[in-house]
Amino acid sequence: MATTEELIAVFRLTIPAMADVSDEELASDFDIYGDYVSAKRFGKLYSKALSYFVAHMRTLNTMIAEAGNNAGDAVLTAGSLTSEKEGQLQRTYGGADSASGVDSDNLLRKTLYGQQFLLLRDMVVTAVTIRTGGGCCGGCQR
Repeated sequence: MATTEELIAVFRLTIPAMADVSDEELASDFDIYGDYVSAKRFGKLYSKALSYFVAHMRTLNTMIAEAGNNAGDAVLTAGSLTSEKEGQLQRTYGGADSASGVDSDNLLRKTLYGQQFLLLRDMVVTAVTIRTGGGCCGGCQR
């Protein structure tokens, strides 16, 4: 597993837009959010995945703070990020992504960093498929 110094170095290379975040804040973020990213599953991409996840959470927290009081709820329940502009900050969201409300992937899709995290996750995590119907191949009834 990577040391805090190595994680900070990778974060600085991967997320240059957050150069103003102190090493102490990053070390704290890595402690807080490290449990959400599996070093075993991400393997050699762990440091980059954790960097994207931390950047996502920092961005999401800023979005909620900027939205003010109860408007933060709208940030969480709006659809995925469809466009973003940096000068005079502008974000556009699609419709809600799931009928069941907000799930963790929907929240990750709200920031560019979360979307990058999902891309890395899709590269290393294999989806589980469950057969239905029983039998030897899921379709026959032996």
